[in-house]
Amino acid sequence: MKDFQGKVAVVTGAASGIGRAMVRDFAKRGMKIVGADIEAGPLEQLKSELASAGVPCLTVRTDVSKLDQVKALADAAYRDFGAVHVLCNNAGVAVSGPMAQASHSDWQWVLGVNLWGVIHGIEAFLPRMIAAKQGGHIVNTASMAGLIASKDLGVYNTSKYAVVGLSETLIKEAKEHGIGVSVICPMGVKTGITESARNRPADLDSGKGQDIGLPLLGDYLQPEEVSRRVLQAVESGEFYVFTHPEAAEFIERRFERIRKTYQAFR
Repeated sequence: MKDFQGKVAVVTGAASGIGRAMVRDFAKRGMKIVGADIEAGPLEQLKSELASAGVPCLTVRTDVSKLDQVKALADAAYRDFGAVHVLCNNAGVAVSGPMAQASHSDWQWVLGVNLWGVIHGIEAFLPRMIAAKQGGHIVNTASMAGLIASKDLGVYNTSKYAVVGLSETLIKEAKEHGIGVSVICPMGVKTGITESARNRPADLDSGKGQDIGLPLLGDYLQPEEVSRRVLQAVESGEFYVFTHPEAAEFIERRFERIRKTYQAFR
């Protein structure tokens, strides 16, 4: 996707972290913005920032784990702007700890946002993007935890591995419609995900409190650095979006283990 000017970008998890950085970068490229987030206050701040800069924008408070709310987001985007060209399924939450200690509500909450949020975005937007015959691009936020299974991140790993697999399938199906796909697989990024329990629904409360110590390796990047890579990927049609050079070692180890096991099997 080479031309951003005047086109429409939808970003979930838009009020903070990587989402907010992507919104700002898309706006700088001349795009109209539809920002979605579960946090009303930060979302209102985002709207004020964009409006002050003269950016055509719409913000919609959205819980991506709820299909009806994501469909309402799509309805609002198409009602106000008539098209969607870039969809960023970015909202995410996390818990950590051994899977033997994970509660059922931990699984429901994390998969509801991280996996079902992406599924709902595809379900609500992709058919309309295909029908419009204008091409476009879909960005799904996964993690290096979607390629490398770290101890004590089993619930989170599961959600992110699923997003990577979903994205690897989606790119094969979307390309015939001129729609590109990228999946973001960063390591540590300085976002509020360690405090994501602040938005955890009361009916899915684990009673464990809000301190989440994610055991992530490598340097922690600013969200703006990740967003820059995303923009490059959308522009060039790149699928995997890697942000940390040190991740190569861990990926190579994983696939070397697979290669050796497969060779022994043969």
